[in-house]
Amino acid sequence: MIARFPERTILDLGTGDGAAVLRAARLKARALVIGVDANACGLREASHRAARRDSLPNALFLVGDAYEALRVLQGRVDEVRIALPWGSLLRAVLDGERAFALAVAGTL
Repeated sequence: MIARFPERTILDLGTGDGAAVLRAARLKARALVIGVDANACGLREASHRAARRDSLPNALFLVGDAYEALRVLQGRVDEVRIALPWGSLLRAVLDGERAFALAVAGTL
């Protein structure tokens, strides 16, 4: 699926309600935008909107762990986006996970 979108692949970690993914998918129709969050309830409405009402075939939502998503998608992502709404996530990024994310995506 990633090969169908030639412009770039954007990974949004901790995507919450998916609004940022839907917005990016609208703005970058030739990019694949993947939103990952551990909370399935928060992604349900966004995934329905992407598939039906908004018709955004380049928006994909995955329920799961952000670290696992980085590992699985290593080498397949051009850009990683992380909103840091709470301190523990910020600390994890600053305490070494930032280097891992940069190695995966090359940009953060």
